[in-house]
Amino acid sequence: MIYFSMINLSLNKNLDILMPNTNRALAVVLQAATPKELAAVSQEKDLKSILNSLLKGSAQNPASDKTLLTLVKNNPTLKDLGNVSATIRDLLTTLKADKNPLPLTDTLKNFLIDIKELTEPLLKQKIENSGVFLESKLKKEIVSQAGKLETSLNIKELLSGDLKSVLLKAGDEIAKSSHPNQTELLKNIDKLSLCIDYYQLLSHLSNSSCVYLPFSWEQLEEGNINLKKDKEDKFYCDIDLKLKEYGELKLRLVLYEKNQINIHIHSDSNDLKEIIKENISLLRSALIESHITPREIRIFDAAKKNIPSPYENSSQMIDVGFEVKA
Repeated sequence: MIYFSMINLSLNKNLDILMPNTNRALAVVLQAATPKELAAVSQEKDLKSILNSLLKGSAQNPASDKTLLTLVKNNPTLKDLGNVSATIRDLLTTLKADKNPLPLTDTLKNFLIDIKELTEPLLKQKIENSGVFLESKLKKEIVSQAGKLETSLNIKELLSGDLKSVLLKAGDEIAKSSHPNQTELLKNIDKLSLCIDYYQLLSHLSNSSCVYLPFSWEQLEEGNINLKKDKEDKFYCDIDLKLKEYGELKLRLVLYEKNQINIHIHSDSNDLKEIIKENISLLRSALIESHITPREIRIFDAAKKNIPSPYENSSQMIDVGFEVKA
């Protein structure tokens, strides 16, 4: 137990990633909120107390969480974060001009994989190391390995592959250096870090697993995935995309009875809907080859996309070790 406490204190001191009041996305939202909005989400008076009470009181006040979630989704600063992959590319462009590349360069290169090279195991790995699940992975590792000498080695491995951990370390090193592109690097690192905090906050408030798409795709302007599990062991996945050529594309997948799936597709682009219709048979075949039975695949106009979420009142979040089926 002493070893466990030392690890916990060390992580808090060196990375400051286990403390709930460090979520900058929440700070951005609260600073922009009106007094009336603040009163609706918390009875606390100062910003630090509000941050602490909101993030530590998960699921204790659903009404407050719902109100805060609306504020988060409508905050202009967070809505303008844009495509994470584009920010990573900007960071890489700046880093490539450096004669002495930072360790961050290789990490970003490995992280930003092209969608054409994506496989199921690789997608799962990229999502798990997206930074959104860092704290939960660390806590799980510390609890499972408490008192064992190999715990520190396991934690070091987790930190080395996780984007949030790498960004925190790189930002600290660059801030203390005389790097010629220091300002631009810190700007993009800050933007990426804020984006990760944003998805962590969305996950917390919606009691689900929300993550950006951790790969590069020329057609993609913005994109995110939201996963959730209900009390009946149904798994829900919402995929929201903004495509350069076809506009918004929203998909809702429901997996039940372990291998049965329903898919609803929403788009305003007639061209895109025609492409999807022409390839429905290929989608069905690919699902069946993956041992998943497509029970329903339906295409809707985007105008009908605001139907109530089937897991709106669900209270069970998907574990960080979720399986990407297809």
